[in-house]
Amino acid sequence: MGLVMNILFAGIVTYNPDIDILNINIKSIRGQLETVIIVDNGSKNFEEIERLAGEHNIQIISNQKNFGIAAALNQLMEYGRTKGFSWMLSLDQDSVCQHDYCIKISELFDILPNVGIVAPVISDRNVGIIGHNPQGNYGVVNTCITSGACIKVSVWDSVGRYDEKMFIDSVDFEFCYRVRKEGYLVIQTRKVVLEHSLGEGRIIGIGCLKRKINEHPALRCFYIAQNRIYYPRKHKLYLYVIRGNLRNAKHILQVVLFEKDKWNKINSILKGWKKGYRI
Repeated sequence: MGLVMNILFAGIVTYNPDIDILNINIKSIRGQLETVIIVDNGSKNFEEIERLAGEHNIQIISNQKNFGIAAALNQLMEYGRTKGFSWMLSLDQDSVCQHDYCIKISELFDILPNVGIVAPVISDRNVGIIGHNPQGNYGVVNTCITSGACIKVSVWDSVGRYDEKMFIDSVDFEFCYRVRKEGYLVIQTRKVVLEHSLGEGRIIGIGCLKRKINEHPALRCFYIAQNRIYYPRKHKLYLYVIRGNLRNAKHILQVVLFEKDKWNKINSILKGWKKGYRI
């Protein structure tokens, strides 16, 4: 445990969090690591976050407004570099780690040469396993979500900062692309499973067909649509630009058929879709 504490710290990004869930989050990690840092993006309930941080002896970096997940992650990584940490465990405000999370995930830090990111299997509270689910103890993957992942500080320094133009959504995937492009590996392990919520996840059905969907508020829909276009355009992945267009069209159809607040969401998707071609 002592070695892990010396090389690894945890960073939590908050924005109007549920205080009870944030408390569970902090309790799940506080006994495993000596250093836990919160970057708050202008939460309305900042005083409650501040009180909770004081109870757990956690430092807060307070932003006066919401600068987005990418900017907050950059602030956390800069903190880790300044303090001499080798790795950062990145957590969303509603993530909950198992009691031996840090010990188990750190066993993968040197499992292969050039490991840049080590990520857990993600279990959504509403719909179950999300994304990759390697069959062995670990697998080399193309992408992972940021929450629960351990990012090597020197790799972040080498490949460049998280792209703050993206604000939120696909920030992690775009970063993973650059990590792999520079010759580093993204590893996912079954040794740890992170409990997490990706939007309002639920299972929908049409006849005998069943499908998992994650429903997001209108503002989030804007950035999802924008970054489906911006990210592949940035890296000249033109087939993925075509895929982004198709996914945005499919997203609109999903909203029309299954979601609430239809007009606001559709309007946000269209605006984000357009901006993805302009930034």
